Amino acid sequence: MLKLFLIIFQAAVVIAIPFIVSHIGKMLLHKVVYHEFFQVPILKTLAHFQGILAGLLLMRLELDSSYFDLERMLLVDGPWNINLPEFLLERSNVFMYDSFAVMRLLSEVPSSEGLFAVFIVVILPLLIVLLALSFWQLNEAIRALLASLGIALWTSWFTVYLVCTVFWTLYLLNFWVLGIIVLYIQYRKMQGGGHH
Repeated sequence: MLKLFLIIFQAAVVIAIPFIVSHIGKMLLHKVVYHEFFQVPILKTLAHFQGILAGLLLMRLELDSSYFDLERMLLVDGPWNINLPEFLLERSNVFMYDSFAVMRLLSEVPSSEGLFAVFIVVILPLLIVLLALSFWQLNEAIRALLASLGIALWTSWFTVYLVCTVFWTLYLLNFWVLGIIVLYIQYRKMQGGGHH
């Protein structure tokens, strides 16, 4: 019973954190920018896009393929056999990842990862700056750029957090995941059979 309570508590913590961070982020965002910022969705969209790509690239650079190998992932000595503090403070914390690895990729421009880094670190930010300056005066544009930076950072963190949460949950649930998948497939078959 204690183990079940611990799993439920861990799940509640892991699920609550993004909602809390998102709520705080939205409050800060509304304090930094004028309401016109939200009427120009391209800046927010580009910042989210930049954050997603940066999070995925950081994970690619930081975590090797064994973290996502299904055979190795579910083993007792696998990479996801970590406790809640390790998960929160290390694995899912994008700010613990080596962000300078992305900067080092800029010198490897002919490679696909180098071009990807140039797109994330140079092209998208320049596009955001040009758009912000085309929509607002300098003071408002700077506020919009700060908001876009905050959105990109939050989205990068959330991307890493979400992917890590999925794989950590797969590890914790282990073979129960297969049972859930089989039940879902069976349910879908029954739903499809009833409509014919």
